[in-house]
Amino acid sequence: MLSLSELFTEIARWRNFFLLTLTLLFGQIASGFLMISLISSVFLKTGSNFSVSGIILSLTIPSLILMAAAGLAADLVDRKKLIIWANSTIAVVVVVILLTLDKVFFSIFLSFLYFAGNTFFFPAISAASAQIVRKSQLSLANSVFIFTLAGGQLAGLFFGSVSLFLFGHVATLVICEIFLISAIIIPMSLPKLLPRKPDGMTLADKIADIAKAFMYIFSAKITWFFFLAFAAIQGVVAFGGTIGPGYFDEVVNLSIEKSPMFIFPAIAVGVLFGALFVHNPKIRKSFLIALGLGALGFWASLLGIVINTGLVKGIYLLFPSVIFLAFAGFGAILIMIASRTALQQRVAHNYLGTVFGANIVLAAFFASIASPLAAAIELFAGYVNILIFGGLSFLAVSAVIGYVGKRWNF
Repeated sequence: MLSLSELFTEIARWRNFFLLTLTLLFGQIASGFLMISLISSVFLKTGSNFSVSGIILSLTIPSLILMAAAGLAADLVDRKKLIIWANSTIAVVVVVILLTLDKVFFSIFLSFLYFAGNTFFFPAISAASAQIVRKSQLSLANSVFIFTLAGGQLAGLFFGSVSLFLFGHVATLVICEIFLISAIIIPMSLPKLLPRKPDGMTLADKIADIAKAFMYIFSAKITWFFFLAFAAIQGVVAFGGTIGPGYFDEVVNLSIEKSPMFIFPAIAVGVLFGALFVHNPKIRKSFLIALGLGALGFWASLLGIVINTGLVKGIYLLFPSVIFLAFAGFGAILIMIASRTALQQRVAHNYLGTVFGANIVLAAFFASIASPLAAAIELFAGYVNILIFGGLSFLAVSAVIGYVGKRWNF
């Protein structure tokens, strides 16, 4: 039975986690509003998957350039201050975007600056969330955290598309700014979130300590597997996000103004069920990753076959497409939560900022390759072949991971 002091400590612990989660939610919703505004604007003007790829690259390149420094910063300074500073910076950028709304290419450059600031936010809040809760509570905390990460952005993309359809770009960006201001105010109530380190440790000592930790951490093949799994699924998401608007416009006959209102609720349903399903400590993390890939692969190939038969065409493809998106959200969230939880269980919290920073660098690298590759493959192979052969590839990888995970028991 908990003593009174332990009870208050536990209440404070979950109160702080709630504030962090709320900060993440508002930040993700704001990013969703900004992204849908930019993607809609560019696709309406060009009608090209390559233009959407350009937007996605403007989101991923800052991570490639800055994430190593951002991860290191999260392991050196107060993570609370870093969260507030990052959100304050990107709130200023949105104000500048509002003032220069008619300059499309300049707005894309400003979106680069927005996500450069956002790059410092993620390692700090990822490490802080693991720092606040007990190690035994990581699985539950990760389910909440990743669901908020994905669900917040999906909510932002959905409600941003509704706002865009009803009120236009200016109102959408004003709402984005309101959410960002909230994400600045909320974490001010948090206590200091300093990374724990031995007394007298200098900056050079800390960097050397982190380098040694990396060498130790990644000497284990299983840690490498989860590190790569978390990063690789971001590339898959970028691939799908690049060709999604074109698929709905050309295959389903649903324009960019309307399709997000069907896309994001479907994905959100899958994400919700995945976040609920994954919270079972008895299930191996490798099995969850294999299951996620298998669900994504099976429904992708099935949708491709349905389209290829020609029995269902045009707007009638909306129903099977929505089912596919729900299972895609389910599969992606399983992989994200399982791999992130495994990493947090294997890495000391004072190195988590750097490890997650490096992980996001790799994720940005995968996404920056996957996005233009998606546009190019679609141009030469078409949507149907991508769905069928991509889905079969995922099923094959799923089977291999399931077999190896069971044999090695991880």
